Parts: sequence; C-alpha cells; structure tokens
Amino acid sequence: MSNTAFIDDWNSIIPFKIKATDLEKPTEQFVYKSILQFFKLMHYDVSSYENMYNESNETLTMKRVELVARINYIYQLCSDSKQTSFFYVDLVKPTGKKIIHLLKVLLNYLFYINMVKETVLEKANNCAEECSELNAKLNQEQIMKEENKIRASKINRHIDDLKSQLPQLMHQIETLQHRKHTLQENISTLKANNQHLADKIIKLKINHSELTEQIVADDEASSVRATKLSLNSEIEKLTEQEKELQQTYQIHVSSINNIRPCNALMEKLLQFGIDDSCKNLRCEIAELNSLYDKLQKRRTNLTNIYDGLQKNCEELEVLVGQKNQELQVRRRVLEKNGRKNDNKHLDKEKRLKALEQTHELYEQFLVAQRAEMQEVIDMVEKSIDFIK
Repeated sequence: MSNTAFIDDWNSIIPFKIKATDLEKPTEQFVYKSILQFFKLMHYDVSSYENMYNESNETLTMKRVELVARINYIYQLCSDSKQTSFFYVDLVKPTGKKIIHLLKVLLNYLFYINMVKETVLEKANNCAEECSELNAKLNQEQIMKEENKIRASKINRHIDDLKSQLPQLMHQIETLQHRKHTLQENISTLKANNQHLADKIIKLKINHSELTEQIVADDEASSVRATKLSLNSEIEKLTEQEKELQQTYQIHVSSINNIRPCNALMEKLLQFGIDDSCKNLRCEIAELNSLYDKLQKRRTNLTNIYDGLQKNCEELEVLVGQKNQELQVRRRVLEKNGRKNDNKHLDKEKRLKALEQTHELYEQFLVAQRAEMQEVIDMVEKSIDFIK
C-alpha cells in the first residue's frame, strides 16, 4: 500500500488526521496522538495518558514506559510476529519507516476489527447470553443443591429420629402381634359361638314354626279346657265305677267259690241212685253249671272290658296331659304373637267332638255292662237261694 492510499484510509476512519510530512519526519506528539486515537477507537481506557505531559518528569517517564509496553503488545499482536517490537526510543525519537509500518499495521487491524465486529459482537452477545443462561442454570442448580442439602439434612434428621424410635416401634409391633394373636383366638371362639347360636336359632325357628302351626284361639283353648275338666270328672266317675266293679267282682268270686263245694256235693249225691227229685236237682245242677260257665265267660268279658276301660282311661289321661302341655305352649305363643288359625281351630273342635262321642259311647257301653252285671248278680243270688 502506498503512503497516499494509506493516508486516505487513515483519515477516512480515524478522527486524528495525518499528512505526508508527518510521516516523513514524525515527532513524539504525532506518535502519541495517533496511538491515543487508535486506542480510543479500540475502546481502551486511555484516560491516564491524556494529561501525562503535564505531570512531573518521573511520572511522565513511567507513563511513557507503560504506553510503550501497550503499544508493543498491540503491535506484535496485530503484526503476528514477535520480531517486530516497539521500544521506548521509538516513542521519544521516532523514525518515519518504523512509524509508517506501525500505523499501517494498526490501521489494518482496525479495518479487520470493524469488518468482524458485528459477527464477533453477535457471537459475543450469544456467548454472553449463553453465559448468563449458564450462570442462571448454575445459580438454579446451586439453589437446588442447597435445597437438596437442606432436604437431605432433614431426611437424615428424620432417619435419626426414626432410628431412635425403632426400639419403641419394635416393642409396639411385638405388642400388636401379641394382640393380633389374642384377637384371632377371640375371633375363632366368637365364630364357634356364632355357629352354635346360629344352630340354636335354626332350632328355635323350627320349634317356633311348629308351635305357630299348633296355635289355637282363645275360644278353642277355653273349649279344650272345659273338655279337659269334663274328661277329668268322667275319669273320676269311671275310677269310682272301676272300684265298684272290682268290689262286685270280689263278691262274685266269693260267691262262685261258695258254689263250688255245693257243686261237688251235688255231684257226689248224683252218684247215688236217688229218686226223681234228685234227677231234677241234677238237671238244675247241670243248668247251674252251664250258668256258672256262662258267668265265667261273662266274668272274662267283663275283665277284658275293665282292662280296656282302664287302658282307655290311661290313654285319656295321657291325652289330657298332652293337651295341658299344648295349652300351656299355645298360651305362651298366643301371649307373644296373638295369632289365630281358624282351620286348625275347626280341626281341634272336630277332634273334641269325636272324643265327646267316644266318651258317650263308653258311657253307653258301661251302662249296658252294668245292666248285664246286675243280671248276673241276680242270677247268682237266685242260685244261692235255691241251693240253700
């Protein structure tokens, strides 16, 4: 690049204008101002160098050394070579060749910076955003880490508390297991009792159903009670009649025993040949013997009838006892339920009527037997009177 083109390019971008004469014979102030403008365009902080020539010699010398070091650093960076260097003498006593080469390198670097500035800024912004995001994530992770630490600390404390409570909990578990075993045994016992009670309930329901079927009304119970009383009175009468028949039977037995010697005597008399009167007596004796046989048969019949009557009386007593039990059960059921059963009442009335009819038949039969017994007694008495 020629010096004229360089000057034009420099003046077009850098506010500090230069001329060809400045490049031919550069001075310290020219180099100082040119480098200072370049640093400003590069956004370097050069506020400490702006008034360095108004300071003392020592401070000025130190500032010159700092400025030379910075110029050398940027010079080598832009030229990409360690062999190109800028020394203190180049600032104090500059030469045209060295200064032109320095300014051209810095200008090229400035053009390059302006050319890649947007891309670099965009990348830098992206990097800055990514850096911000990463910092935010890092902060969030740090916060989460702290929260996790706090949570872990709480969990550890909770674990320590649980460890301290573990013996007590083990003791409680053993107590609960023992209680569970006891409750299971109680449950087994309760189940067995429940089954037993269920069986009892079923039996009671069956008995209740049977008793419900046997329920009678109050009227039927009253009629059964009255029938019972009448049957009891009839039984008493039949018992008295039985005693009378036994007494009569004893009388007949004694009479028959008295007749037997007479019969034996009459048989002995008949063995002798006697007159017609004896023959008549023999005929009468034969009649008496036949009468005696008839009386024996009647006696046997009466004994059978007596036994039958006694058996019927016993059956009636058993039936009356059963009816008493049924009446008591029915009365209890009626007190609880108060239910009525008309059909069963009619059946019971029919049975009672049948019993009354049977009772009447027994009474008629007893009357007939009494009459026959009285006839037998009369005949025996006549026979005794005749023998006497």
